[in-house]
Amino acid sequence: MSVASVVFDQLFAPLKSNEQLIEAIGKVTGEPRHIVIDRLLSEHRAIGFNVRQDALAASLVPYIWSDELTEFYRTTRSFIYETAVWNRSPLKCGMRSWIGSFLRKHGLTSGLRVLTYGDGLGFDSTFLASLGCRVTYFEPSEECSRFAADVFAANQVEIEHVADPKQLGRESFDVIVCLDVLEHVPAPPTTVRQFSEWLKPEGYLITHSPFFYIEPYHPTHLKTNMKYSGCDRMFRENGLKLADGKFFWDPIVLQKCDGTPTKRNRTAVEAGRWLLRLGRWHPNIHSWIARKLSRSEKCWIHDLESLCSPSSETCSIQEA
Repeated sequence: MSVASVVFDQLFAPLKSNEQLIEAIGKVTGEPRHIVIDRLLSEHRAIGFNVRQDALAASLVPYIWSDELTEFYRTTRSFIYETAVWNRSPLKCGMRSWIGSFLRKHGLTSGLRVLTYGDGLGFDSTFLASLGCRVTYFEPSEECSRFAADVFAANQVEIEHVADPKQLGRESFDVIVCLDVLEHVPAPPTTVRQFSEWLKPEGYLITHSPFFYIEPYHPTHLKTNMKYSGCDRMFRENGLKLADGKFFWDPIVLQKCDGTPTKRNRTAVEAGRWLLRLGRWHPNIHSWIARKLSRSEKCWIHDLESLCSPSSETCSIQEA
């Protein structure tokens, strides 16, 4: 298969092979091979497909926090597919590469204590450990955590797994990485306050949170959080100052400090702030751009199609 080098460099087992990924998902979910292939193919064609389908089947009211949503998070397997495909996408791989470049540029790798908060299948943790960081992984989903344990073993990295954030001590980490989590939680400022408490003085929070991304394939993104798009107030109020980042805030870097961040490069972040703020009131164009940028490389789709059984309805559907 032909995969762009910037993407391939950021892929870790089992993402580099459809066969390995199918086997890994089947091991954790217990789903038969043909179901895994069909669901994985559907996800590659339209990221968020499995979450949307499972949410519809559960009669989940989209974009609001509820007891039903909490139960959905506990029982659905759809996020394993979504997260696997997202971690293969050029956008996510580029994000991971940028984070690595930032840490290396500022000498923040060897022995660095890093918390990956809500890291799902563990690929960001694996990447950071490969740089020489001492990584602590937290993920509330037991199924995702089991998958991540296999990822860590397959890539021969040592990572501490914390099952309860209450186990995390104050001022314990040099860096916290939290990607694609805050748009899901009912009170982002409360979570950010926890991050600030866990960070050492002068420590960094690296985050990506598409608060504007309210569309049918992401029914678990909360509409009440749209007001945080392009806004750093909740970070500033917790002692975290914008220090660096990419234009579309994918990601941004904030430093825990009293004054001006020591490593400051905010040109792209400030330019993108105003565009992201527009997403609070006019999210459709932002969501359309985000969906286009999140698309998978077609080589994965073509390979999965070749693995489908002839009777599969999914394989007979043309790519959107």
